[in-house]
Amino acid sequence: MSLADSAARRLGTIDGLRGVAALSVAWFHFTCGGGLLADGWLKSSGRYGWLGVEMFFVISGFIIPYSLYRANYRSRDFGVFLVKRVARLDPPYFTNILLIIILGYVVPLVPGFRGEYPHYTWSQLACHLGYINSIVGKPWVNPVFWSLGIEFQYYLTIGIVFPLLIVPRNLLRFGFLAALLGSSFFFVRSGLVFEWWPLFIAGIFIFQSKVGLISTKMLLVALAVTGVVSWRVNGFSIAVIAIGTALIIRFVHLRPSRLTDLGLISYSLYLLHVPIGGKIVNVGARFGCSLPMQVLVLDAAVAASVGTAALFYLFIELPSQRLSSRLQYNNRCRVKLARAAIGAVVVHGD
Repeated sequence: MSLADSAARRLGTIDGLRGVAALSVAWFHFTCGGGLLADGWLKSSGRYGWLGVEMFFVISGFIIPYSLYRANYRSRDFGVFLVKRVARLDPPYFTNILLIIILGYVVPLVPGFRGEYPHYTWSQLACHLGYINSIVGKPWVNPVFWSLGIEFQYYLTIGIVFPLLIVPRNLLRFGFLAALLGSSFFFVRSGLVFEWWPLFIAGIFIFQSKVGLISTKMLLVALAVTGVVSWRVNGFSIAVIAIGTALIIRFVHLRPSRLTDLGLISYSLYLLHVPIGGKIVNVGARFGCSLPMQVLVLDAAVAASVGTAALFYLFIELPSQRLSSRLQYNNRCRVKLARAAIGAVVVHGD
């Protein structure tokens, strides 16, 4: 597939939302997590930026089954699906880990460094291979990785149960999704996907509406129920952002713009804003907390994060996308190749 074909197949609204989500999370960390700002309107501006992560969950809830549906995915393609996930997201992920480790040992050498010297263990690093750090209680080298662990569990589940999402019988489809919603009440444990099922399911309902499996009236009822469950499980703010994101995906159509361009590099920005922009914020905190200085440091952090993410996208993420696109479903030779690769590698993707 050519780059022009790939761009033509993208959904502008999804890219726009991804751009908003990634920038929101970055702004939250810069304003509320870097020790730069005293209480004030500038710090308050990022108070709810963490909700960008929940936006990503809703987006994945929609885009993964939607992509599988368009690709005529079948259960026998599960091996190819996982390899495509690995090829798509793991090279940027592992490159980011390597970058963080290098910075962790180089930055303390800078005169005036404030903070602790990094202490990584082999078991901690090994857990990143399966995205299980949150499950086994090992710290992530990048705090945003926790959401990748949740996404990985979602990918594994959807790759297996996708046929149940498109089965012709409404009762079976709704019954299965109701069971997943119910699980969010009973399997509450940090690091597991269950508490986040209401957000993914909101996206799944949008997928079913987009492809004509449910009517608009049924969609609105389903989203209302999902929103109530999310409110009870995740809290009011998350429920509002989840249902709002879902409705935007379904009813708003964005054309290419600066915002959708930002969506193209959203994964790279999500990975890099802490090790790049976060370092700038931490250094800026040493030079005073006047409002002009705060604005200058925040602008520099955003610019450096976006610029680095653009380069990271071109040289790391885009080649990964191309590699993933070469693997096609419903091809026996590729299925055998994927199964062989899965025997040697267990990892992640979008």
